[in-house]
Amino acid sequence: MSLFLDRNSDSQAKPATIEVPKFGHLRQDANPILAAHMLQEMYKLVTGWQQELVQIDRDRVEVVASGTILAGWLESRTFQRNAAGEAIPTPYVTVETIDLAIVDPQAGYRLCGLDEYGQLWTRSCSMAEILNVSQAIARYQQLKDLDARKQQVERHIRQVLEDLVLLRIKIED
Repeated sequence: MSLFLDRNSDSQAKPATIEVPKFGHLRQDANPILAAHMLQEMYKLVTGWQQELVQIDRDRVEVVASGTILAGWLESRTFQRNAAGEAIPTPYVTVETIDLAIVDPQAGYRLCGLDEYGQLWTRSCSMAEILNVSQAIARYQQLKDLDARKQQVERHIRQVLEDLVLLRIKIED
């Protein structure tokens, strides 16, 4: 596709090719097509971020509507028998993910979290609660991930806006 026509003396229009300069020549060449192309690319990028922000908000609403959200973690401990046959509890360890196929009904589980002052709190968690508690923790993590991505996208948008404002000021001088 060509943008310009070359008029020859024989009255036939021949398409002229547009040569996009190499980036090393950008300082020497005034190329409005390249500038317009760069602006279009920036527009696509920013509108993509805008759409992503809308999708993040939808995803957040969906997560919140799907059930309880819990900022905490599960810990479990097992019991080992000593030489006398007594059950000795091992220290609690953090449960990374809950797979009902590996939930040990003999283990002890507790829910842990931090209060508004950063102090650790714990409460025991029964086997009947394990699935619901782990899903609530997973929802919290999803919200945290969505919030982190939203902040990242907003930072990009703010940076582009700052750069564009500075560029506008610079070219108006």
